[in-house]
Amino acid sequence: MNRALRILPLAAVALLTACSGGTSTPSAAPSAAPAVPSATATTATTALPACAKLPDPVLPHSAGELTEQQAGVYCLPRGQRVDIFLTAAKSGDAWRPVQSSATILAPANTGVMTAPLGVTPAMFYGTTDGTSVLTSSAASGKTWKVTIVVKG
Repeated sequence: MNRALRILPLAAVALLTACSGGTSTPSAAPSAAPAVPSATATTATTALPACAKLPDPVLPHSAGELTEQQAGVYCLPRGQRVDIFLTAAKSGDAWRPVQSSATILAPANTGVMTAPLGVTPAMFYGTTDGTSVLTSSAASGKTWKVTIVVKG
């Protein structure tokens, strides 16, 4: 799906989320989850791999956005959030929830955000320096994989 066409529904979701007079009020700053050592996380004594800048975000308070069209290795500053929006190419081929291989990425609370039909959203905060692999798959057998390098 064209990025410009996806921005409109996501911008509407962001506005609805920000304007909701519901029972919860999203905080301006996320609470940092405690760092938990992980067997798959890279330790501070090990050099982190080279990484590219995340594509520009659509939603506020995000370091960047990834879609099903991105692959490779991306940098995420510690304490920042990365948003993922995987769009199904056709009805019935939805992406499964995005999984992280290491606890250096903590799932972020999406608040009252409801994704457009056919879009699988995920948000993660970088809690401590290291690497994690984000993955998902679709019913058609398609797979998506991105490596995130969190560094302060």
